[in-house]
Amino acid sequence: MAPKRRSYQQFCGLARALDLVGERWTLLLVREFLLGPRRYSELLEALPGLTTNLLAARLQSMEEEGFIHSTDGGYELTELGASLEPVVMELARFGGRYLGTPRRTDRVDLSWGFLSLKRRYRGGADVTLAVDVEGTWFTLRFEPEWLRVFKARPDRSAATLHLTTEQARALFFAGAPLDKAHVDGDLTAAKAALAALLPMPFAHQPPAPGSKARWTPQVATTKR
Repeated sequence: MAPKRRSYQQFCGLARALDLVGERWTLLLVREFLLGPRRYSELLEALPGLTTNLLAARLQSMEEEGFIHSTDGGYELTELGASLEPVVMELARFGGRYLGTPRRTDRVDLSWGFLSLKRRYRGGADVTLAVDVEGTWFTLRFEPEWLRVFKARPDRSAATLHLTTEQARALFFAGAPLDKAHVDGDLTAAKAALAALLPMPFAHQPPAPGSKARWTPQVATTKR
């Protein structure tokens, strides 16, 4: 039986949202599900410090609220759960300003870095890249207004990038050129897709003016 959820008992949309997703680990579980369906064991591995009992409780409450549903051997986001993506992206954008360098005790996961590419996407591309990082596969699906990132190998892709972890970090997060990477398929398409990514600092800043992608904060201005 899942523990009773605490409530702020305030008639406010923010308070009600925090009643639902403000418990520890819940939004981090949403982050993991943004990468695609996940098995129980994969979630435990990705979130060290989360006990089996607490994971079971969080999954139960998320399923009861309609944020996830069970699949063959795992769980995935529902349409309602997927609607939390903008919340996760903007919280990550805000928090990224305070990251600095990893602490000795910090877990570093390339999957989370790939999710941050969503906030750097200019928009306008229409291509799928497969990325193989030492046997771990990712799908980068560039759509005109959206970048979809999955921790899985795509059925089809215009190009496949075979990278070491060091090469992946250099290419996607340090601005290294694609020339030294092992690329199968359409090299021109791969270069064009990567060129649609803003430099790394934009993962933590509002996108440049004219960006066609989502995750551009709409800041109201008052004329004086």
